[in-house]
Amino acid sequence: MGFIAIVVCLILTAYFYGVYQNNREVSYPDKVQMQQQLEKSVQWLVNNERRILSDVNPMLWWMLFETYKISHDERIAKLLEKYHKRNKQIQYGVWAPLFDGNKYPYIDAYTVQNFPYYNQHLIYALNCATKIEKELSVVGQQNTPAFCHQAEYFYRPACTTHQLMGINFLFTKQCGFLANIDEVSQSLQKDIISQLTWDIRVVDVYLQRVLMLLITGAQDSVEPIWIQRVLDHQLGDGGWGNFVSLLGPDKGKSLGFSAKGLSLGGEKSDFHATAQGIYILSYLLNSNS
Repeated sequence: MGFIAIVVCLILTAYFYGVYQNNREVSYPDKVQMQQQLEKSVQWLVNNERRILSDVNPMLWWMLFETYKISHDERIAKLLEKYHKRNKQIQYGVWAPLFDGNKYPYIDAYTVQNFPYYNQHLIYALNCATKIEKELSVVGQQNTPAFCHQAEYFYRPACTTHQLMGINFLFTKQCGFLANIDEVSQSLQKDIISQLTWDIRVVDVYLQRVLMLLITGAQDSVEPIWIQRVLDHQLGDGGWGNFVSLLGPDKGKSLGFSAKGLSLGGEKSDFHATAQGIYILSYLLNSNS
């Protein structure tokens, strides 16, 4: 029992030290540094063009689309052009509103039945498709603040950020059928602030949490240390990944943190995390604050 108690104390001490490091007061990151790191991340996209074009995920390309609208980086514009040429159906289907295309408000549950629950909610919100909400209870449930508090979803790290994305699309697409949208949005933002405070793993979902606070009107709630930690966890090739080694970068396969918790893996940049990192830095560099 004595040995186990010592191990537990060491683990708790390490964790609370990590919480301190994750929430300590620091100066706001230097914009010159952010610009340099943004340049590295955009170059990562260029260097990995073939790899990222093989990823059809419209949400990732929407992030680059939004990034281009605020940064006007022609390298991103060329990548977007190639993506749309390869995936013409995106511009005429349920994801079209992501890229300022037409809405399809009359689509129903059958159209989205094979999508994960969060994508069903995103498509419903993007298209202001009320039939989906009426026919799929899980979609309507995602319009309530406590949805991700349910046992089935509580341990899904990105549940709240995905839900807030949908709520934000209801707002930006001017659907107009969620009367308490401000209340729901603010409640989800508070949950995300709590998650950023206590979940110290700078993996994909950490970046997603920072991003969602920024683009949903809660920029003032984003602590400078959270931005600095995003910068600090950019990998040497310019991208971000979904694994943080406990031994430091460039250690090969090792024990560390992934989205699923403690696991074995290696630090490697991926498109999912990097698209979010690029959007974060572009937003911050082009905001008025």
